[in-house]
Amino acid sequence: MSLRLLTAADFRRLPWRNGRGTTLELVRRDDAAGALLWRLSVADVVEPGPFSPLPGIDRVITLIDGDGFDLDFGGARPPVPLRPFEPLTFSGDWSTAAVAVHGASRDFNVMTARGRIAAEVETARNGVMAAPLAYVFAARGGVVATTGGATVHAGTGELIECRQESEVRLEVDEAGTALAVRILASDGEALL
Repeated sequence: MSLRLLTAADFRRLPWRNGRGTTLELVRRDDAAGALLWRLSVADVVEPGPFSPLPGIDRVITLIDGDGFDLDFGGARPPVPLRPFEPLTFSGDWSTAAVAVHGASRDFNVMTARGRIAAEVETARNGVMAAPLAYVFAARGGVVATTGGATVHAGTGELIECRQESEVRLEVDEAGTALAVRILASDGEALL
């Protein structure tokens, strides 16, 4: 069992593949050949424009700050407005664009290798969470994770990595909002 706090010193600022912005990569895991297994990141959307194509990747996007925008999927499904703290799943294969941008917005992203890794994203609540591998992102305010004799506190913009088979107790600040991400192997691949 382990809890690990990841802060700004652990994150990397990277350009988008399409060159129209940057992403703050919180954590990334690749396989032995260097192919992406999963990635968690935060990005700012300030204007309409296309998302980078990511064939073979499943995506979950969650609006965490700002007035939001709509996502147009190029006909793969009807356009969808992003709503605060309501995760939205879509395929990186789709031609996706931010449209109807209502002002500067920030979103939390989870990307997983289709057929190998899956992710479940939800608003974190006070209580217990169980998964062999999970992350808790403090989007606003703080969150405390406790398991066994270990306790970790994350402030706004920080990430807690939870690697264990037993339950983790979460306490989210009253004014805070956090996201819980469970990473699951689709093909029996070892996560830990």
